[in-house]
Amino acid sequence: MDSDLNIAEPDLPPSKPLRLLLGRNFGPYFLGNLMSNMGTWIQNIALALLIFRLTGSTFLVAMTTFSQFLGIIVLAPWTGSVADRFDRRGLIVLTQVSATLAGGMLALVTYLDLVTPAWLLGTALAFSITKAFVLPAQQALVPQLVERKDLQAAVALNAITFNLARAIGPVIGAGVILTLGFTWAFSINALSYLSLAAAVMIVKVDPRRRHRPTERTTLRETIRLVRRDPIIGPLLIAIAAVSVAVDPVSNLTPAFAVEIYGRPDTFTGVLIGVFGLGAALTAALVITRIRASFRSIALGMTGLGLSIAAFGMSSHPNMGIAALFAGGIMYIVSVSLSTTLVQINTAEDHRGRVMALWGVAFLGLRPVASLIDGSVATLVNVRVAALVMAVPVLVGAASLARRNRRSGQP
Repeated sequence: MDSDLNIAEPDLPPSKPLRLLLGRNFGPYFLGNLMSNMGTWIQNIALALLIFRLTGSTFLVAMTTFSQFLGIIVLAPWTGSVADRFDRRGLIVLTQVSATLAGGMLALVTYLDLVTPAWLLGTALAFSITKAFVLPAQQALVPQLVERKDLQAAVALNAITFNLARAIGPVIGAGVILTLGFTWAFSINALSYLSLAAAVMIVKVDPRRRHRPTERTTLRETIRLVRRDPIIGPLLIAIAAVSVAVDPVSNLTPAFAVEIYGRPDTFTGVLIGVFGLGAALTAALVITRIRASFRSIALGMTGLGLSIAAFGMSSHPNMGIAALFAGGIMYIVSVSLSTTLVQINTAEDHRGRVMALWGVAFLGLRPVASLIDGSVATLVNVRVAALVMAVPVLVGAASLARRNRRSGQP
């Protein structure tokens, strides 16, 4: 891993995202990943609404989110190593087929009217296990699909699939639930996993870019390397702070929709959707033009913290929509630029393991965050919960800005 803080690459010509989308490899991967993420967000809104209707508990909504991401933390010591030592495309196909089976079972149980909170929590945990294996494999595969000069654009486009799905998926999910019911929502998600499996079967990786470590490296050794690295360590901490800050977008929006804004619970889809829309538009139109640096990431994190705080203090749905749209913009700036720098500064020998740590930072801390904001919302109120979750990202922004000043970077 590099230790030089001059991490931007201004000497490389700017990438053209459209060229990547039309490419033989990245295009199919982008489309398959988008469809899969779309289904995931349809399911996310369905899980949140169904368990909220069954129990009326914001805490159990948070527990569902906890279950969805628990596997990423628990299995991280193994999943990164698996992504490094085995064929990444085959691993993605296997996990997506497994997720399809789990989603189909949930749809069947819902159709038979046998669904319970325990079923929802158990299925969410099953999805988290498949996610734990597919996440480092996907992230490690992206650099194998593009040239190095295209990496920032590829990371941004990869982020678009998640955030465009975040923008559209909840709205579609709410519409499907209103018109067709929860069974259809879970069924659509189950089938969506097959789109990513099909996509990775189409793409071809240059044999010269395939890499298998010649000797086993433990996760502990990778963590030691990351801790010593002046770039990757702080960036993973920054990504973790961002992940904590955006947890209210999923967990608190049902309560905000009903209790604060006086709207039906399906308004949750609009609130989550505008956050994703802000992120997707920024990733598509702006992010490849921003120089990746600690300074730009710190600015994005500051904006995100202020946006989540504004959402927590909002009393009208229009105020909440505006705050979440701005939050989506700042979120994608923070995450996309941080991920770009992590990818650029990671040696191929450790890529799967480092991206497993990235997965822990990006998604794996969500269970802890969900328990915190769910507990605060239950014990105090949802406004205070949102404000509490904005604190870590603001602290992280200040720390990253201080590191940037010490390094003398612009």
